[in-house]
Amino acid sequence: MPNNQDGTGRRLSVATTELLRHFARAFADSTLSQQEARQLRQQLAEHGQHGTDLHELRHELFNLARSRFNSFQDKAVVEWLETASALLLPPAAPPARAIRSEVHFSPGDECVAAIQRFIKQAAHQLDVCVFTVADDRLTDALLTAHRRGLRVRLLTDNEKLLDRGSDVRQLAAAGIPTRIDHSEYHMHHKFAVADCRTVLTGSYNWTRSAAEHNLENLLITDDHTLTQRYCQEFERLWEQMKVFNIP
Repeated sequence: MPNNQDGTGRRLSVATTELLRHFARAFADSTLSQQEARQLRQQLAEHGQHGTDLHELRHELFNLARSRFNSFQDKAVVEWLETASALLLPPAAPPARAIRSEVHFSPGDECVAAIQRFIKQAAHQLDVCVFTVADDRLTDALLTAHRRGLRVRLLTDNEKLLDRGSDVRQLAAAGIPTRIDHSEYHMHHKFAVADCRTVLTGSYNWTRSAAEHNLENLLITDDHTLTQRYCQEFERLWEQMKVFNIP
């Protein structure tokens, strides 16, 4: 009866050890009947074996076969068969990366602090696509990032440029590439992408009112699927919108 260690001394999982016992019983007479095969398939499905566990189980089955041979040549043939048959299997999937996400709400300074951290943590590039920028704390964070060499790009709404308190002109004058929509409708997005790896989005406008009075939400996530969609949308809008030249 197999123990709970593989051929290298590593401990096998409980599920793998139990499955190996079933295979060992089927191997006792060196035959595998159709009924035994059906039962083993069912047991595999019930245990939900996959990935690394299956590779370990497969290795132990070859060890069972080796135990029936005495000559070096016979064992070498089994080892060759194990190595060659592995080429027919799909590579083991890498472990899934944990997705990191966080949510914030206003009124209060929680969202402002989260955006400031997001800007500060960007390593190479920061793409900002927002309805307006009218909170000096966020403006200062963008200017600081720009001065430290971060590639910052800004997309914003053309009509909001006229608002009292808008900092868009200040950002553009500092050298941050800025583009605006050129339609009768609003560029109403509120998202930013850092290094095309992390996205910040939600209802939160980058204004004092959003922090002090409004009921707003903010989501930050490094979910690859979501981030790539926002990254692609920013590039599409960047190509579509016109360069903002300071009057």
